[in-house]
Amino acid sequence: MILFTVDKATCKGDGRCVEICPIKILRMNEKERVPEFIPGGGDICINCGHCFAFCPPGSIKLSTMSVEDSMRLDYSKLPNSEQVELFLKGRRSIRAYKDEPLEKGVIEKLLDTARYAPSGINRQPVNWLVIMGKERVQALTDCVASWMDELLKAKSPLAESLHFDRLVESWKNGEDKICRNAPCVVIAYGLKDDPMVPQSCTISATYFELAAFGFGLGACWAGYVNMAVNMSENTRKFAGLSNRAIAGAAMMAGHPKYRYSRIPLRDKAKIIWK
Repeated sequence: MILFTVDKATCKGDGRCVEICPIKILRMNEKERVPEFIPGGGDICINCGHCFAFCPPGSIKLSTMSVEDSMRLDYSKLPNSEQVELFLKGRRSIRAYKDEPLEKGVIEKLLDTARYAPSGINRQPVNWLVIMGKERVQALTDCVASWMDELLKAKSPLAESLHFDRLVESWKNGEDKICRNAPCVVIAYGLKDDPMVPQSCTISATYFELAAFGFGLGACWAGYVNMAVNMSENTRKFAGLSNRAIAGAAMMAGHPKYRYSRIPLRDKAKIIWK
């Protein structure tokens, strides 16, 4: 199957696709004034779709994506700079949730947005594990708390530095400070031997958190869960991840119990200008 074709009748020959190609495998055919692969270019194409996305008339055709299936970018619907600033500054980590379940369809929409997060050379190495329902999340929390308790008994420096004793004591007293009684936890993971996985999971989880805020939901990074999945055999087994996988990020999600009224202050940006 041919990956890259051009409709010569509609191509404007402006060369923008050649200019924006991330790995520079396109060139202009000087005779016909249409883009084409450099020799061997098709073998190293990362299928990012930049040439396809930057072509206004849709002259570039890729076998992996079609104009009909792609979303048209309507710039008039994008938020302005003030709205973007308010959105990003107004995001809060939510740790108090209503006692309401999250619908599967809502999580699917959030993950559909998160899959558009950038990844190195368009590797798209992120997979998702979704733990739905308060009972399942509480079972996960129990695994994490048990792991913490084991480390405390072994006098682990990690457990002492992160004050696991307080978390375990709270859990034994019926208070969940690990997953915060969230109705859902999502875990972004990939293969251990893929160097693109850690940062890709972090970026994708950030997309998920921002998308949740946009949907009127709340989310919070579940760092203890992420650590336990990677360090506790029992927690990994509960999650159902193989030993070849590594968790790159974990996130709690649910309906926020309260709405924030104002934006708290943060330290000024530390900048080095050169």
